[in-house]
Amino acid sequence: MEIKKILIAIDEGPTSEKVMSDGFQLGQSLKASMALLSVVDNTLVFTDGGVTPQEMIALTKNDFKERQKKLIKEICDGENIWTFVEEGKPYEVILKVADEWDADLIVLGTHGRTGASHLLVGSVAEKVIRHSPKPILVIPTR
Repeated sequence: MEIKKILIAIDEGPTSEKVMSDGFQLGQSLKASMALLSVVDNTLVFTDGGVTPQEMIALTKNDFKERQKKLIKEICDGENIWTFVEEGKPYEVILKVADEWDADLIVLGTHGRTGASHLLVGSVAEKVIRHSPKPILVIPTR
C-alpha cells in the first residue's frame, strides 16, 4: 500500500502540536501530501446568552484556522498543507473528510482517558478506529 495523502486531525488542546509534528514528519518521510483537519463539535456548543450558538461556532472555527496557520508556520516551516475546519460530530467529520479528500492514512491523537471521564467524553479516536475503512495512526499524547 502506497501512502500518498495523510489527513492529520487535531483538536484545540496542547497535545495537537505533538500529533501535528509526528504526522508531518511521517508525511515528509513518505513524500505524501498532507492535510490538517480541525472539527468544531457542534453538539457541545453552549453559550451564556450573549452570543448565539452559530456565532460561537463561527468564532471557534476562526480560532481553529488561526491555530492551524500557527502550527503550519512553526512545525512545517510554511510548507504547503491543505487545511480543513469543519463542524459536526468529530469522528463523523474526520471519516467524511478522509473519504472526500481521498486520504490514504488518518493520523490523530488520543488522550488515553479511562474510567468515568472516558465514558462521559467518549473517545473520538476509538470511534474513528471502529468505523474507518482506512488505516489509522494513533499518537498517544499523555
